[in-house]
Order: sequence, then C-alpha cells, then structure tokens
Amino acid sequence: MRSRSVWQRHLIEQDGFELVGVQDPSEESLAEAAEGVPTFAELDAMLDATRPDALLVCPIIAAHVSAAEAGLAAGCHVLVEKPLAVSTADGARLVEQAEAKRLRLGVVQNWRTKSVGQALHRAVAGGAIGEVSHVFFRYLRDRELPHLPDYLFEEENPILYAMSIHHFDLFRYALGQDFVSVQGHATTPAWSRYRHASVLQLWMEMERGAVVSYAATFSSRNAHLPLESLQIEGEKGTLHNESQYCEPPLLLSRRGDDEPIDLTKDVGARDQRSQYELGDIAILENFRLSVVNGEPLIADARDNLGTLAVIDAARECLRSGEAVAVARPDAILERS
Repeated sequence: MRSRSVWQRHLIEQDGFELVGVQDPSEESLAEAAEGVPTFAELDAMLDATRPDALLVCPIIAAHVSAAEAGLAAGCHVLVEKPLAVSTADGARLVEQAEAKRLRLGVVQNWRTKSVGQALHRAVAGGAIGEVSHVFFRYLRDRELPHLPDYLFEEENPILYAMSIHHFDLFRYALGQDFVSVQGHATTPAWSRYRHASVLQLWMEMERGAVVSYAATFSSRNAHLPLESLQIEGEKGTLHNESQYCEPPLLLSRRGDDEPIDLTKDVGARDQRSQYELGDIAILENFRLSVVNGEPLIADARDNLGTLAVIDAARECLRSGEAVAVARPDAILERS
C-alpha cells in the first residue's frame, strides 16, 4: 500500500530521484504501479534489469530482510520501511552486510521527522523540561474495520510491529535514552477478529532512570477521540501532544505560565496527511543526501537495532509475563 500510495509518487515528484522499476509478486498491485515505470514480479529480475543505485524496501514485514539482503548483494544502498527486520538478530545481520560493503542502510521511522517528533527532540535536548522522570502514553484505535484484509488479523504481535515500533523509536529519539527493561501483559477481547493480542500494557524503564507507562489497543471502538495521547514529565514542566498520528500541536506546560506554549506554532502543515507527507519526504531526502554527500542518516539501521531490541523484549515479556532486559545495539552486534 505504501509503495503505491506514497513512495512511487514521491520518487517521481521529488528532485534528485529517478524511479527505474517496481517489483511486487501481486499482478493486481503491479497493475496499479506508476504509469510508464517498468514492473517486475521477481526482485532479482528487477535488480538485474535496472541496476539501481538504491532500493526502497516496503513489502509485507516477513519479506523485509530477504529484500534488503538482495539489494545489498546487488550493491544498492537500501532504505527499509519499519520494521527493519522481525528480530534484532536479522537486523544485525543486515547492518553487518551493509557496513562491510560501505553501503547506506536506513529505516523509515517517520515519527522522528514529523514536526512533533522534531520539536520533542529539540525541547528535551535543550532542557525545556529539565530532567525527564516519566512518560504516559496511550493509543486507542479501531483497527477492526470490515474492509481491512484478513491477513492483518493473522499477524503475531500486530500492535508492536504496526504502531508500537513508531512510539518506542520516538521515545528513544526524543529522550536520547535507550530502554533497559520491559514488563507487561496483553489480551484479546472475545469478540475481536485478531488471533493474537490486540490490547497491551507495558511498564518500560530507560537507562537514565526515566520510565514509560504504555497502553495500546487495536480493539477500540473509539470513533471521536484522538488516537494518541503523550505526556512527558520533567522537573521543569510537561510536554503534551494529543493527535491521530503525531500531528501538532506540541504543548509545553510550566508552573507560572498563563497558558501552555505551542512549540510547533510555526508549523503550517498540521493535518494528518500533510504531516505524513512532510515526514516521509524528509526521510527520503535525508537518505538521498546520505548516499550522495555522506550526511548521517536520521534513522540508520545500526541505531534502529535499539528499537528492534525493545520490540523483542516486549514480545517476550508479553509471552512470559515477566520483566525482560533490553539488549543494547552494540551488544547485539557483538553477539552476531
């Protein structure tokens, strides 16, 4: 879906790119590919025929690693839709392959490049709320709509890989800390279409003492309230955002102020679609500049191992019911 509705269009419209091929095993999907662009049923055939400089990987989650490996083997720089991989072990293998060939390997973690993500990062790094103590986050989404395809309801850990990965990565990016432990529980309502847990609650601890209380569900009947509610509490104030998918405003509330301060007041593009466009284009342009000029990736794969490690730990704690330590990115690479 993201290939058809987002990436093909951006690669055609944005300066500095040329879309030379689209691959998908589905004939139906290829029929909807951008007009005039060569299409292929097999990835190796596309890579052989087009010899691209870069590959953008956005198939189903289970195919991310094999597609990224094929691109790296063909000498391509690779940008992968989240998640980079299903496990940190697979992600570490990709990082090692990319670094051995001196190729760029980036991840689409676009909550980092939306206006609120950028403002959160600046506010915390700039000391606007002082030392961060605790974070409250809840996500209430009705993802049980009749038109959605059946395969979504068969996936294991659907919330973790579809949405939590955005939220956990944003916490790491905004707070500048890695997680060290996760514990929690999950369930599925009797009436749910999901085969696996669609309601979860986590207690998450970070390396410098901040804690995150995280609650999320795909089995909400919420039709009117904002999906996301985020509060970051510090010694000097509170950062607050209520949104669908990390749109402005980001508010700073402090003792003594007459009203909260909108840290995103200068952002004109405040609706959901515009923020997705802004975030995706920023990721794409950052990737291009990294390939062409060597600029650092805003979400490079080595760093993203820290986000995958949180997903691994959350998945295990929900299975076992016990607290699970989160592996550090450097330790993951040493093990691999």
